[in-house]
Amino acid sequence: MDFKKLVYEEKENIVRDLIEIVRIKSVLTKFDPKNEGAPFGKNIKIALDWFLDKAKSEGFNTENTDGYAGHIEFGDGKKFIGTIGHLDVVPEGRGWIHDPYGGEIDGEKIYGRGTLDDKGPTLAMYYAMKILKNTNLKLNHRIKLILGTDEETAWRGIEYYFKKNPEQPVYGIIPDADFPLIYAEKGISRINIEFSSENTGILSLNGGDRDNMVPDYAEVSLEYKQKYEKHFKEYLQLNKYTGEVKKINDKIFLSINGKSAHGSTPYEGINAIDLMLQFLIKHVPSDFTDTYKKYFLNDLTGKKLGIEFKSDEMGKTSSNVGVIKKIKSKIQLKLNYRYPKGVEFDRIIEKIKSNLKNALVSVDHHKRELYQDPKSDFIKILMDTYQKNTQDYNSKPFTIGGGTFARSMKNSVAYGAHFKGSESNIHQPEEFIYIKDLLKATTIYAEALYRLANYE
Repeated sequence: MDFKKLVYEEKENIVRDLIEIVRIKSVLTKFDPKNEGAPFGKNIKIALDWFLDKAKSEGFNTENTDGYAGHIEFGDGKKFIGTIGHLDVVPEGRGWIHDPYGGEIDGEKIYGRGTLDDKGPTLAMYYAMKILKNTNLKLNHRIKLILGTDEETAWRGIEYYFKKNPEQPVYGIIPDADFPLIYAEKGISRINIEFSSENTGILSLNGGDRDNMVPDYAEVSLEYKQKYEKHFKEYLQLNKYTGEVKKINDKIFLSINGKSAHGSTPYEGINAIDLMLQFLIKHVPSDFTDTYKKYFLNDLTGKKLGIEFKSDEMGKTSSNVGVIKKIKSKIQLKLNYRYPKGVEFDRIIEKIKSNLKNALVSVDHHKRELYQDPKSDFIKILMDTYQKNTQDYNSKPFTIGGGTFARSMKNSVAYGAHFKGSESNIHQPEEFIYIKDLLKATTIYAEALYRLANYE
């Protein structure tokens, strides 16, 4: 079967559909379980309905799981091959040239939030299924694509889905990472840390949108003093940072820009919260700024908190201060902490609490690490399919600090859709996907699903 030929026959449809779904701004604004059919808000519901309606009209069996998730399925086997994509996206952030929700084609790229994470890869998996269904190839197992809606925040949607649909796949592949294949993922947590803001001199403080993004902005307001204006302008100029200074009545408002990146790779970004706190530590000192300097400032691995660990196979821990906000008399900080196999998470929390005795520490979200045997037949099938379609025989299965829905299903790994050597702007401005990469991924997925669905 020439899967590549069949995929290219669908090229115009694939591109058209990606443009359409990117134009849906499916960012979580508020989770409300009382909002029947739309617990994650109107736009995420629209994206889920769009996908399910399309699949139903094209002959698939579909299910909308109360707006929390959904699935698309075909085949008659008792067992199934599973795959999960997600339709929610992180906020667009700052610094775009193209419309982040425009689905604009510029040269060989489609731009927009979600093109690579994860609407484009999810659509590639859908078209792989569509090609298999339309060619009537014999399959021993059903194939099911599950649509997640809450991957970028707390995974409540997929957890709800599996409570309603506990059946697990023979094998699962997740199109939400990198090729050739990811067989292990670090444990992921969101840790809330709350400090008193009394006697800090800080009137307001705000930075970052999500803990799993390196924050690209931070802003603070203080009682106006000329020295704050003078020193902040000097700070920006000396370090070649960008930001603003505004005086409004008896207050001064300071803002500074960083560079966004994925929370699993904080070294690829510039943390704007760190930049702002660095200024406050020197010019507006307090117990809070002293604590931040001692335990958080410019620390990407958790070394200052005593929670840095390293695995030869999976690398070091990562620690990202992704969000900070002053609410009434409290300063709330969200720490995104990721760890390799072998780390005991409960002890990490104990260590943080022992260091931050004057803070309130709680775990908002935690997913344990994932590990699959890289020498298994399952992995060999996926690697052989990737190599056949790319002629890349050098790249090996690897591990990541990011987290995918692979850890939501048994016997699952992350498999594309980003190709090694291609630029990636995931969680950054100007996110895009190459059209040729989108089609190549679809080809790989079609063949991989076919092989797995017939493997005993």
